[in-house]
Amino acid sequence: MNGGRRWPSIVVPAVAVLAAAWSLVPAGVWLAGAQLSYYGGAWQAWFWGTVVAGGVAGVVLLLTRGAAATRMLELWRRVAARPSAPWFVAAVSVLLAGAALGMCLAAFSGNPRNVDGFAQLFQARIFLAGRLWVPPPPAGEIANFATLHMIVGPERWFSQYPPGQSLVLAGGLAAGAWWLLNPLFAVALVAGTYRSARWCAGESTARLASVLLVLSPFVVAVAGSEMSHLPAAALGMLAAAGATGAGRSWRRAGLTSGALLGVLAAFRPLDAVAAAAPAALILLAAAPPARRLAALLAAGAAGVLLTLPLLWYNAHTTGSWHEFGYVYLWGPNHSLGFHAVPWGVPLTPARAVGLTSLDLHQLDAYLFDAPFPALVLVAAAFIAGRRRLEARDAVPLAGAGALVALLFFYWHRDVFYGPRFLFTAVPWLLVLVARGLVLLRRAGREILPGVTAGHAAVFGFAAAMVLGLATVTPGRLAAYRRATPAFDLHPDRDARRAGIGHAVVVIPDGWGTRLIVRMWALGVPAPRSTRLYAAIDACTLEQALDRAAESGRAGAALVATLDTLAALGRPGVRTGATLDPNLRLPAEGDLAPACRDELARDSAGMLAFAPFLYLNRPLLDGDVVWARDLGPWNGALFSRYRDRALYRYDARGPGENPVFTPIARDAEARAVR
Repeated sequence: MNGGRRWPSIVVPAVAVLAAAWSLVPAGVWLAGAQLSYYGGAWQAWFWGTVVAGGVAGVVLLLTRGAAATRMLELWRRVAARPSAPWFVAAVSVLLAGAALGMCLAAFSGNPRNVDGFAQLFQARIFLAGRLWVPPPPAGEIANFATLHMIVGPERWFSQYPPGQSLVLAGGLAAGAWWLLNPLFAVALVAGTYRSARWCAGESTARLASVLLVLSPFVVAVAGSEMSHLPAAALGMLAAAGATGAGRSWRRAGLTSGALLGVLAAFRPLDAVAAAAPAALILLAAAPPARRLAALLAAGAAGVLLTLPLLWYNAHTTGSWHEFGYVYLWGPNHSLGFHAVPWGVPLTPARAVGLTSLDLHQLDAYLFDAPFPALVLVAAAFIAGRRRLEARDAVPLAGAGALVALLFFYWHRDVFYGPRFLFTAVPWLLVLVARGLVLLRRAGREILPGVTAGHAAVFGFAAAMVLGLATVTPGRLAAYRRATPAFDLHPDRDARRAGIGHAVVVIPDGWGTRLIVRMWALGVPAPRSTRLYAAIDACTLEQALDRAAESGRAGAALVATLDTLAALGRPGVRTGATLDPNLRLPAEGDLAPACRDELARDSAGMLAFAPFLYLNRPLLDGDVVWARDLGPWNGALFSRYRDRALYRYDARGPGENPVFTPIARDAEARAVR
């Protein structure tokens, strides 16, 4: 093997081993503040799961003298050979689309579940109204309607996110339900993954990677959500798939791939940058040598052209073509780099190492719910099959690694059905898993008649998959459904059944949320509000905001007052006085009457307003206007809608379904502080 062909057998396994080790070593504990139990629980589950799955697989193989593995592999050979590729892709696409819809309707109740989606859905309403932004609510009502990730400026009210996902959601809403377009992107994800994987590693790997999409609970959960990750992943894989045609027509391949990346930027700009890496590698490898640069230039030109609508949107919302809404709202520290951040712990190189460890660890935990880390499987398989690795095997590694590398410089993480920020890298990771299984199948010596060690390893992995899907996944799905009961509600349907119209309906929110939105309404910038809320107990903050509202002392003057209170170093303590685990009260002394009132309001029951903001028409002039219940601070809202009936949508007791309770105008007026 000459040096030019030898590097894949060294570099590809080395990178896979590094990723696997990074996922197992608890760097997130040492450098990112994670709990050791977070890693320890997974290690224990993987150890015992591997023992059980390996033991079961071993017993079955011994009892059947290897026939079980032989029959499984024979069945897969038939799947890999028949039906024809178009029919196979169509069948898997239908399965993934159906699974995504089932997840959306059964586990998620057909409702949005993520704060990003709440903002993007209201932006979808704005688009359906034929506008890019709408005027904000009147000053006295901002706290009734403000939600996280919505920008409420002096003149403009719009989402902080790029417009792509909101346009998709708008199409769904126009057709009858926000989730109606998800199946189309599920189909696109399967098609893009299949074609890209086939170019990288052949038909068997491509078909197996496509099937793994359906078998991944992480993929199905995200595909059933309202978030932008599914369209982003689909567009990224289609861009790579488009590049594979460069051998037939380099110009068409370059233009197609670049155009799809440009569209992807309108969904998740950082993911578009990451997705450009595998697409560029494929173009370079597939195009005729004399046309490689031309193909890249064609892709770049198409990408820039299709990015122009996004830049135009920025210019007409934030006022600057190169400033995204989240930077406009949270400031320049929202961007990549090692610096202070809008909330949480500043990002340093050491913390970035720890956060990346958590990312990879969570991929292992959530990808299949299997009692075996997927990255370890990939590393082991690439070591075992290293002599058969080719240059094309580096492309899926680059596809998965590019986003991991970019997120190394990003400060925020969360786990939503899994490490969602890495979702556009997941199809490439599944290609790596599929390629690893194909390599394993051909590895090792014969240990039973007609069964090699590689056959046994693949059979063991299949057993682990079945074990995880049977024991872990049902619990996860139940947890998704139980996590936030308020998100299962459909107040708009309830209002129609109750015959409620031409009304204002207020929805109770937690005291902590009310405090934050009142800060925004009184001119406290969003980045400052997060730090002030963390530094001042709820009762002290309530009284300060009451005084500011009554005296008109808002904006910079209020921020100065709150900075003084924060400097006292009295953040309060968590008491468990309400269902909000993050609410903090003074460590000593009696609560002021206003604070006791707010506690009583929460103890009567609280739901959440943000998921239902999108039920409003953008100009807040629909038949039913949905608003956050601010109790004694609802006066301005009720005064504007003098001709409408007033209702509160809440439960009368713990565990009961919410009902519409009429609000008497004279009683509410007397309650206003």
